[in-house]
Amino acid sequence: MKKERIFYLDFIRAIAVISILLTHYNATFLYMQPQRLDKVVVTWKVCNLYIGDFGVSLFFIISGAALMYVYEKKCELLKFYKKRLIAIYPMFWITYIIAFIVQNAVYHREFSGIPKQNFLLTILGFDSYYAGVMPTFYLIGEWFLGCIILVYVLFPLLRWGVNKHPGYFTAVIVLLYLLAIYCYATPLSKSELVAVRIPEVFFGMMYMKYFKNTNWKAALFALAVLIANTVFVPSFNSSIQTTYVGIMAFLVLTYIGKFVAFRWVKAICSFLSKYSYAIFLAHHYIIYRVTECVDYGKASTAESYGIFAICVVIILPVSMAIYYIDKVIKAGTGKIKEKVFAKNVA
Repeated sequence: MKKERIFYLDFIRAIAVISILLTHYNATFLYMQPQRLDKVVVTWKVCNLYIGDFGVSLFFIISGAALMYVYEKKCELLKFYKKRLIAIYPMFWITYIIAFIVQNAVYHREFSGIPKQNFLLTILGFDSYYAGVMPTFYLIGEWFLGCIILVYVLFPLLRWGVNKHPGYFTAVIVLLYLLAIYCYATPLSKSELVAVRIPEVFFGMMYMKYFKNTNWKAALFALAVLIANTVFVPSFNSSIQTTYVGIMAFLVLTYIGKFVAFRWVKAICSFLSKYSYAIFLAHHYIIYRVTECVDYGKASTAESYGIFAICVVIILPVSMAIYYIDKVIKAGTGKIKEKVFAKNVA
């Protein structure tokens, strides 16, 4: 039976989606020389964190929580991995093909000097994950995709740990986390290492297994931590700040979710959650194509907000189209399989 949706997961996922949209639009102003923070839409920092780190942390936590909610009682490995593959890759390939056609046919930009074998990274969804350390055919998505694929690979093991040995697994995960941050040398950003993101995923899983709801005392404590991080602006390791700020924000938002579950809020959150993966795949490419046409040296702050709105107006229908193309292809493939099976039986 299909499980009932939990509103606070949709609520937090919607906030994470909005955070990521703001991140990649506002990045335009952060990388300007000089920076033009006066044109930033809403904000570029949350609780002393870069808003992108904040949004991604929430995504990892709700991914762990959602997976545990669905697979707490039973997780057949082959079915689990098959479902993850079907959920990730067809939509990724569809979006990539569309972006590739636009890149070549409309903008006449071609890849050059990239080893052809590196296209394997694109097929596997890891081109964005390694784009910072080697030439790839990266066009859509973000490093998050490669990292979450690795999380899915590890999920059955993590699930076993949550169900059977939560204490031991917590200790091992924290140890690997600290070693990855302080000892492991890698060309990848520390924030992109799966060992650095597993504590967030594991926390989401533990929350769903043993708590499922946040009481006012835990929410108040978490809020106090977020306020303290905002007011005192600590300067120590950003990866550690990201972990605890993400976890504390998750606790606060799960509590707030009880009081904002109005029909229209649920409708908005459900919409953004439904198309979140398609939005994640398409938004970065669309934002870059729109913003490269704008002279922000002459644009006012109000015009910056207007351009962001234009980006959103383009992103949402494109994401919906990608989502439904994916559904149609999967439905068609399913019918073909049924016909082939029926023919073989006959």
